[in-house]
Amino acid sequence: MSDTARRTLDQARTPPTSVRLTVVEGPAIGQEFKIDGVATIGRSPDATVMVDDAGVSRLHARIRRSEAGTFEVEDLGSKNGTFLNGARVEHALANLGDKIRVGPRVVLTLASFDVVEEQVVQRQRLETVGRLGAGIAHDLNNVLAALHAGTAFLQQLSGTTELGDPRVRECLRDLSLATSQGAELTRGILRLVRGKRSVREAVDLGSLVVEVARILRHTIDHSIHVETAVEPDVVVHGNHSELQQVLLNLCLNARDAMPQGGRLRVAVGLVTPRADVGLPMDRLCAVLEVSDTGTGIEAETKAQIFEPFFTTKREGAGFGIGLSTVRDLVKLHGGRITLDTGPGKGSVFRLYFPALDVQSYATTGERAPAAALPSRSERPLNILLVDDEQLLRRSFGRLLRQHGFQVTEAAGGAEALTLYAAAEHDLVILDLDMPGMSGEATQLELQRRYPRARIMFASGHADPQREVVVRERGARAFLQKPYEIEHLVWTIHHVVRQDLFQDERTLIGGR
Repeated sequence: MSDTARRTLDQARTPPTSVRLTVVEGPAIGQEFKIDGVATIGRSPDATVMVDDAGVSRLHARIRRSEAGTFEVEDLGSKNGTFLNGARVEHALANLGDKIRVGPRVVLTLASFDVVEEQVVQRQRLETVGRLGAGIAHDLNNVLAALHAGTAFLQQLSGTTELGDPRVRECLRDLSLATSQGAELTRGILRLVRGKRSVREAVDLGSLVVEVARILRHTIDHSIHVETAVEPDVVVHGNHSELQQVLLNLCLNARDAMPQGGRLRVAVGLVTPRADVGLPMDRLCAVLEVSDTGTGIEAETKAQIFEPFFTTKREGAGFGIGLSTVRDLVKLHGGRITLDTGPGKGSVFRLYFPALDVQSYATTGERAPAAALPSRSERPLNILLVDDEQLLRRSFGRLLRQHGFQVTEAAGGAEALTLYAAAEHDLVILDLDMPGMSGEATQLELQRRYPRARIMFASGHADPQREVVVRERGARAFLQKPYEIEHLVWTIHHVVRQDLFQDERTLIGGR
């Protein structure tokens, strides 16, 4: 048996950990989706695989990877049925190469996902962060300088200065603004580096442009003027991290094309696609446009610019995978990309995506609590705050006590177990990464010993997969540091009161 045949046989015997679904018939033909453990197919933006077709139910079918490594297809009570290779099914096993039809018009094929492709995308993410490095350091240094200057000013005030003094109030506002700016920058970079390809949601392109422009204004030379033109409510279904990666890459390439300075413009709107784009012309689509006044691109280079590993940069300045990755990520979102350019004429990249109905989505990003803060309980809630960072533990403990909570602090998982054994708490707030006993290990041991323990996490890491795991194990909430104290207080009350409400329902139902 040849080596090629042997490898093929081994691949057939070893079930893939991830698969790719590709739309081969329907309005989003060519769109691809990576599936890891479980995914839903439907017309709703909440579906993992969103298919904008009237014949598809909001949540139409589910694909799940079994413990044996095979993939199961399950109909979710759809109106028009789910079909596997032409036969209607309620629940069936699917093999690589099979065709899955949802509704009368949409057909998807199942194929293995190339792990090398995932590695290339991650490498390109890191390359992008490297190109942003100087600007990131500059911006964070500005934040730290503002915090240092503000605290130094407060320390030098006389002991008789009152909190209501206008100088004190102004300084406190500036300290709060500086921390917010630092948090925004950190969140943006973490989304880029740690983004999970399987997470799909409604993404507001206008908000994305504002976020990227904020990073760029401290990253690129001041000789380049950054402009934005954003129409409201331009929303697509996709992965925030991937779309951020696409936009950053195009903007950094534009910067490199303007060594003497110029104008970088990023625009978002709704348009009817051109005939040569390859998207349906009977509906509006979202367009993301990046234009520059740089050197432009010759026809010979333009013909190769999206090829893998093609680059015009000097040796060591990049791996030549940027625009190839951009093209692939745009394709994964069911989109198309065009380029208008010429020597001395600058360049205009236009990215076209299927647009979502603005009435049917919830935008991505940090949300304020949907309701006002609940009133305080009749007795103060007892919180066990577990974090190995003493500064953070002391700071948030002080704030929580100011908001009426009783707070016990623990420096790690082992101490938390001892303190909880001495007196059960209404809620345990766990850091995710701690030396010795991690947050996950502490959660498991607490729940083993005290099944009714309420646990929520607060972490500085943006890791959706770990968040999913701890939630599946029973975590009541997961907050991303840094967060507003109002959001933390609201979440605590919400978690505890939700449990008390359930207990009341149980008692009433048992009478």
